Amino acid sequence: MGRKAVAGIIGAAALALWFAGSVAAADELRPVRGPLDRYNIDLQQSSVSGLSAGGFMAGQFFVAYSDIVAGAGIFAGGPYGCARGDIIKALDDCMACPSLLTFAVMNDLVQKARALARAGRIDPPENLQNRKVYLFSGLADKTVSPGVVDRAYDWYLKAGVPRAALHYKKSVPAGHALPTVAYGNVCDDVDRPPWMSACRYDGAGEMLRHIYGPLKPARKATGKLIEFAQKDFADVASATPGELAARAGLHEFGYAYVPQSCAQGAVCRIHVVFHGCRQIVDADPEGKDLQKGGVPFGLQMVLHAGYNEWADANHFIVLYPQAQKSAANPNGCFDWWGYLGGGPDAYLTKDAPQMKAVRAMMRAASGK
Repeated sequence: MGRKAVAGIIGAAALALWFAGSVAAADELRPVRGPLDRYNIDLQQSSVSGLSAGGFMAGQFFVAYSDIVAGAGIFAGGPYGCARGDIIKALDDCMACPSLLTFAVMNDLVQKARALARAGRIDPPENLQNRKVYLFSGLADKTVSPGVVDRAYDWYLKAGVPRAALHYKKSVPAGHALPTVAYGNVCDDVDRPPWMSACRYDGAGEMLRHIYGPLKPARKATGKLIEFAQKDFADVASATPGELAARAGLHEFGYAYVPQSCAQGAVCRIHVVFHGCRQIVDADPEGKDLQKGGVPFGLQMVLHAGYNEWADANHFIVLYPQAQKSAANPNGCFDWWGYLGGGPDAYLTKDAPQMKAVRAMMRAASGK
């Protein structure tokens, strides 16, 4: 075995050991309930990412708010507008059967974005010519077919993102999961909680480096984790938690990781992370009754996906909005197919309840 191969093995082992230590350190973070304060934010350097339903949501937020969002990371998500306001298309075309996303459909999806922009409902797609996109699909993903992510790649090319600004990682033997260095299931587990898998691949870090270029190495997260009331950012501000879930699809609380540097006045950036279906803090991911042995998902996505460590070293505030279950949304997904109503295209636009709420969170943290 050559020196480079040995060095690579040693380096990977050292990285895995470091991240194993960071898992324990992340568990030391405890949320502190309070408001979202205002920080010194360069809003034009905002970015978003998400897994599965959260990947679809990240893509539509990115396109709708491309004036301020510099890039997006889409893990196991498809093209903008894929569901076309139809849950059947969401389950078929956008998850299991990418062959249904024909050339004509893809062209229509690009034209849909342009029409919504002309109507003033999203920002101009021309912005995408100066934006960056990271895409990830695991080789063992049986939930969102890799072919669907292929169509997302095609959509961004058609919409004007330069090929050099697109990075598509599809060589990791992961299932339906966000890949980490050392946290979660074995890498090729197909589809089960926590939908994070230890693949010795730092998905969050690689995505952020693609969007922003060279970054300082991740380090222990020593900032503050804020638990804030999401009703303050929704049109249903006086709602009970049940009403907030039914009318906006949002959980009572969201989370924000704030590094010490940002709290002390450094110029910082905002990164928004959209979780996947069933990753609900106070619900059992398998649907079990908490009174009968069910275990809530908790803060696994918030603490262990790897974002906070990169944020601490590189002056990012990370927003973690949280979705909640309802009769129309039994798995607690973000709205990427239109379950909140308002018309067939409303969920794709700045008028959508969740889109408006997350933008309001960004405004509260930045004053812009």
